[in-house]
Amino acid sequence: MTPRVSVLVGAYDNAGTLAAAIESMLAQTVTDLELLAIDDGSTDATPRVIAHAARRDPRVRALPMGRNVGIAHSLNAGLRAARAPVVAVQDADDFSAPRRLERQLAVLDARPEVAVVGTRMHEVDEARRPLAARTSFVAGDVNAVLPRFNPIPNTSAAFRRDVVLALGGYDPRYRYAMEYDLWLRVAERHVVVALDEPLSTRVMGTANVAARAERAQIAEALAIRARALARRRTLRGASGLAVPALAWLTPLPLKRARRRRVGQAP
Repeated sequence: MTPRVSVLVGAYDNAGTLAAAIESMLAQTVTDLELLAIDDGSTDATPRVIAHAARRDPRVRALPMGRNVGIAHSLNAGLRAARAPVVAVQDADDFSAPRRLERQLAVLDARPEVAVVGTRMHEVDEARRPLAARTSFVAGDVNAVLPRFNPIPNTSAAFRRDVVLALGGYDPRYRYAMEYDLWLRVAERHVVVALDEPLSTRVMGTANVAARAERAQIAEALAIRARALARRRTLRGASGLAVPALAWLTPLPLKRARRRRVGQAP
């Protein structure tokens, strides 16, 4: 029987946080799901965590990559293996509220023109202490703001599998902002929505890409915006390049000092 939603949890050396991420998705109010735990060539105990979860719950399927191929390739493998018409993504170091999938599926069921649904996110440190949000957010139909910023981190997204497969999935050229590129491509044909409900929680630890590769992530997002403008053959939205360009130029110590003052993750 085809499940209602397939959850992709990609992991690379996430043994310490993976069990909580998986459990948060297995505890959803939508129980008709499958969870594909994708091991991207981990060298720690991640495969054992996945095997334990699969023994405890038959909805869990292990999908080992065999070697480290990167998040875009591993999620694309999950997309191909998924059986449901809707796919949700959960990062291995984050977790979700029990009604996340219920609320996202409600939007997709009610609005056939919508292809991606994200949610507002809490941000916490590694001790689960609340932080002021670093991620920019706007609620509702977000197609108009996507050229300026990405309000939907991958770990909060659910989307129509057929739409994303038809677009070729995640572009493996991108390591840090591949979902941003995907949402921009989706938005050229469909509606992208963000729910004003905090249904996901992002752990802003030292392993988070915003901490360990901030400048590379910003540079990649700038390239993604430029390519989107070129595809659309327009300069509308070009102003969205200014803020991230300034962020890329600003020294990291200055940005981190400011974030500490306002209670954000450094």
